[in-house]
Amino acid sequence: MSPTSRLAVLLCLSTLLCTCGPAQNSSTEPTAVVGNIRYDEGTQLLESNLTVSPVPTTAPAVLGTTLNPLTGMGLGHYRGRQQTKFERVIDLSIAGQPAQVIRFSPPFIDSIPAVLSKSRTAKILAMYEGLAEKESLVLFLEPEDRSTPKRILLQGPSNSGILTLPKATMSDVKPGRYAAYFIKQQLQKDSTATLETSLQTEYFTKSIPIEVKE
Repeated sequence: MSPTSRLAVLLCLSTLLCTCGPAQNSSTEPTAVVGNIRYDEGTQLLESNLTVSPVPTTAPAVLGTTLNPLTGMGLGHYRGRQQTKFERVIDLSIAGQPAQVIRFSPPFIDSIPAVLSKSRTAKILAMYEGLAEKESLVLFLEPEDRSTPKRILLQGPSNSGILTLPKATMSDVKPGRYAAYFIKQQLQKDSTATLETSLQTEYFTKSIPIEVKE
């Protein structure tokens, strides 16, 4: 075999080794997103707090508004505030990931009667639909004198959006004037090959005045 032929064979073998060798493992750890999104109906203020790891190339955005880095807490922490009408579908954007969607059905406080009687069971339509498994609804009754509030919890799942207040539940509520409001919480967890999320959404209704009587 001539020197020229031997060189040609060596070049062919080199090409085969480069193209047919084992591929490198390109898998990476999924992006982890943990945080809280809170809405206050009274002020129409939406607050978002997120931690993203590994740190994305650009800051995440909620409803199209980019969050601000919290440098004092280290890399990957973000916070944002925006005044907006509440959307039942909240878009969350993370760099390099498909758009995330949070679906949340808010409660309403206006159906609570102006007077609650301790001697009768009350049924209050608090939501258009029942609670999912990882949802809860809390009714707060804050006394006019700023003493300890009464907290009544409805834990999901539930079949309807009706909150029942039995006489036994109201037995330790003193007659008087109160500010009433709901807090609904939802925990959404999801996991894919590239993204793991754990997001809690909270909705605070406006407060309304009510009176509790015997």
